[in-house]
Amino acid sequence: MTRRFRPQSAFTLIELLVVIAIIAILAAILFPVFAQAREKARSTSCLSNTKQISIGYAMYNQDYDEGFPNTVTERQAPSSTPDTAVARAAFSYREILQPYLKSEQIFKCPSAPAWPTPAAGAWWSTDYGCHLNEANIVPSASNHAADYSGTGTIDLRDFGFNGGTPLSAITYPSNFILCADAGRSDNTPSRGGLYPQPFAFDVTTQARFLARHQGGGNIAYADSHSKWRRPEATWRSYNDNDWRRNPTQP
Repeated sequence: MTRRFRPQSAFTLIELLVVIAIIAILAAILFPVFAQAREKARSTSCLSNTKQISIGYAMYNQDYDEGFPNTVTERQAPSSTPDTAVARAAFSYREILQPYLKSEQIFKCPSAPAWPTPAAGAWWSTDYGCHLNEANIVPSASNHAADYSGTGTIDLRDFGFNGGTPLSAITYPSNFILCADAGRSDNTPSRGGLYPQPFAFDVTTQARFLARHQGGGNIAYADSHSKWRRPEATWRSYNDNDWRRNPTQP
């Protein structure tokens, strides 16, 4: 008996090209969605970090009669302080809040670049800067104590916190910035400081608020809540913004 063979079906070249084109189109549509989902997850992790930092500050306030630290970064140490990690640690908010947070990973934003190897001048890197008022810092070429004392070119006396501004000095804690996503324009991390926008001074050497999460950044406020905001949303006018302890509007 003669066996009959059925002809085998197969893709033609045109059909194969159509399938490849469909897969490419689907990939082009879905890959950005996946990237956004990953960034959203990183942003959520970062938001949790800022929340924990704000809670650390709240516990510090309780232990120090509603007071705040007088420094937040090693840069604010007196010039006589040896430039070593041990000597400069006491001036970094990373170490000041460590008894309350007990974690170094909290200071690393998952969307930020890797930190450089610790070295002189940059022992205590962090991806979150704190909004310190530098009025109590010894004036030098590397800080803005004059502006925060009201004797410089910009009157920033009502901006930021320090050891002389207790929590009670903040009129609207839910609107006052404690710390936020921060870094420098040369892609290096903050050492702990955060300068008010639009007064970011020399942004290549001083840390400012960074919109590293889909056009915005995470901010911790003085009432211990955190939220994502765009940079322009924090600044409405000189007298009405989230950088002041006593803005004209809540």
